[in-house]
Amino acid sequence: MSTITPDALVLETIERVCRSEIAKYQTEQFYNTVPRPLFKAFSDAGLAGLSVPESHGGIAASAKTCAAAFERISRYDLGPAIFLSVHAMVCGLISRFGSNEQKESLLPRLASGELLGAFALTEPGAGSDAQSLTTEAAIVSGGFSLKGNKCYITSAGFADLYVVFARTSDAAGAGISAFLVPASTKGMSIGSPEKKMGCELSPIASLFFDGAVIPTSALLGPLNQGFRVALSGLAGGRINIAACANGVASAALDAAVRHIKERKQFGKALSEFQGLQFMVADMHSRLEAARLLTDKAAQDLDSPSASVSSTRLSSSVAKCFATDAAMSIATDAVQLLGGAGYIKEYLVERYMREAKMLQIVEGANQIQRMIIARDILEAP
Repeated sequence: MSTITPDALVLETIERVCRSEIAKYQTEQFYNTVPRPLFKAFSDAGLAGLSVPESHGGIAASAKTCAAAFERISRYDLGPAIFLSVHAMVCGLISRFGSNEQKESLLPRLASGELLGAFALTEPGAGSDAQSLTTEAAIVSGGFSLKGNKCYITSAGFADLYVVFARTSDAAGAGISAFLVPASTKGMSIGSPEKKMGCELSPIASLFFDGAVIPTSALLGPLNQGFRVALSGLAGGRINIAACANGVASAALDAAVRHIKERKQFGKALSEFQGLQFMVADMHSRLEAARLLTDKAAQDLDSPSASVSSTRLSSSVAKCFATDAAMSIATDAVQLLGGAGYIKEYLVERYMREAKMLQIVEGANQIQRMIIARDILEAP
């Protein structure tokens, strides 16, 4: 009898796809795109269906397995990990809040990779303060008319299906609804991909809605309850970003260790200098702590007995700590490589740029600290 676990098989598959496919697309030709053949390679391996129930063609992976998957992908390139994690979030939201018709028609196509999903919440005036969004969904005959715009949307212009959040009443959080909007919707247009400082294989762009009409069946979850839909995806999203940070940090640490073992100065390897040994020890310790916190948050999310508040707290702690750790580790890796660390050929400068993004997305770390402090101070 085989002793290989399902989780080990998933990670083995990811490793194989990453080794054989990702390098093909790490060129200027593909930057600021979602290379469809790359997404298909991951989909053919079952990874587009990580968050899709088995009954609809997915593998219903646990939060712990998803985190391990995104850490592994991020070691090779953060971009695919980001667009796959957002796709997984969309699948999870439809699985939890979709009607039977929505699940039957969309989940198998998302799991197979026929459709790529995107999550459209952020606006120019509503980022971390999502309740302030101003995109409107006016009720019209047979459905809704969308007017407004979104920004910094992962996979915008390449996704086939968008979960769009819009205001359906004057109330704050209680006045927001979620909608499933196909990319082909008339009245929706997409801006050019933003020129970012990193994560080139995960494009972001703006969405513009000018009276885009969608049917009543596009509503995801109850009317005016879209903020609850958005919040339900945030804990998992933050855990996955923490996992991505661990992957970037691990790659940076490995690159730094290889370099100081090989590079010689003053007649001996850099790895023999105690000051540099201390830096490596601190880098390793931060990464191990980040992994443990990420694992704890994933276990909380998987546990049916964990409270919403405990899951929110552990996911914010993991996201905040892991992304700060990744930034510190990547910065130290650049320092350990010296002049080579500032040259793109050696990759660690890329890890440093990617780590900075992770401190910002899924709620900036200042917001995470507010959540953590509030939960601790309000606890009985």
